[in-house]
Amino acid sequence: MPRRVMIWPALALLLAGCGGVPPAPRGPAGQSPSASTPAPATTPTLARRSAPAGGRSDDVNGDGRADLLVYAELPRPDLRFLAVVYGSSRGLRTGRPAIVSSQTFFAWQIDPGIRADLDGDGFGDILAYGRPGDRDEQMGPHIFWGGPDGIDPATLPTPVPPPIKTTMATFRSVAGDFDGDGAADVAMSADDNRGASNLVVMYGPFSRAGVPSRQTVQPSPTGGQFWRMTVDEIDGRHATGLVVFTGDDGEQTSGWLLNGGPDGLAKEGRKLGKGLAATFGDFDGDGTRDLAVGDDGSRNDEPGTETEAPEVDRTLTVYYGDGRTRTFKGGRGSAVGGDFDGDGRDDLAFGGARGGREPVRMFWGGPGGLRAGGGIRGLDRGAPLAAGDYDGDGDDELVLASGDDRLDLMVTDGRSVLTRFDLPPR
Repeated sequence: MPRRVMIWPALALLLAGCGGVPPAPRGPAGQSPSASTPAPATTPTLARRSAPAGGRSDDVNGDGRADLLVYAELPRPDLRFLAVVYGSSRGLRTGRPAIVSSQTFFAWQIDPGIRADLDGDGFGDILAYGRPGDRDEQMGPHIFWGGPDGIDPATLPTPVPPPIKTTMATFRSVAGDFDGDGAADVAMSADDNRGASNLVVMYGPFSRAGVPSRQTVQPSPTGGQFWRMTVDEIDGRHATGLVVFTGDDGEQTSGWLLNGGPDGLAKEGRKLGKGLAATFGDFDGDGTRDLAVGDDGSRNDEPGTETEAPEVDRTLTVYYGDGRTRTFKGGRGSAVGGDFDGDGRDDLAFGGARGGREPVRMFWGGPGGLRAGGGIRGLDRGAPLAAGDYDGDGDDELVLASGDDRLDLMVTDGRSVLTRFDLPPR
């Protein structure tokens, strides 16, 4: 069944900062491959997906089961790391994670689910943003290559060459399949030397030097700077959609839904309601992609701007592929989707704002779409982090996270907590 990943941002303990533009980079900008003609616009609607074509973007070691990627930045000295917890027939192998320390790679603001087979070798790779830990240089996207043993946490990842000449760091990168050819692509925000904001799409497969097969450069779909993006999962030979959010300083902003298609990612899109939590899924089981957008709980802390309008505050809106919309009230936090009950329709976990202190509410998929459910038994505190079929039994498990000086992770079936573990392991 489809696998979902956490959407930016979820927990303050997992992601650095609450909003605003990332700091300016250090070091010179690099030279990139030349840009090709931007892809033509396509109709801004949600795309119908085809059947999976084999292989999994969330399987880093190629054993047929999903693996969990976690980025942690905890309020302890130097406790910042990337971790891969591998799946097995018994679920996540919690005692043997692969941990990349900040001394090896200094990661910053990473989606804990950005995985894709970028070189086409059948193993999922990890797209991370940061710099080598022992160097004072410009941050940017890097690739940890998957293989039969997963990633090597002691090996430096491969940098992706800057897509355009720039004096600014690329703000953010996400992986999708925007032209539906089965090869993973990368979408990136980047400002050029004239200060113009651009959406760069690098189409795969990538070489082991991090160079794409081709790329396009198009103006920012928001009309200005942007750094938050949400991408549909790569699962078969279908073109994935992309949501690009208007730049923010912690407040909830609107996203623009861009469709993928045979010619690549659209230049124009559909403007959505405000909300920084978003996830794709097929919630009604009709074969078309749906999109849920909600209030992630962050706020601008400038005087007079600390609140959101009633139509935004504690609101979740579902945009169905057939044009319907439905709004739910009463929660805020991160959004993670997956088929947790194995009925062929995606479900949704939403909530956990304020560091996991607000309740998490389940929404269950059905013929008419999502219906509101209850909470998760045994969960005292936590926020949705990721989902995947970590034991290979055909349905997804939901992972939630909380913690202060350690990261407490809980694996659930959407109804009750099944197991708990810590990172780093005790």
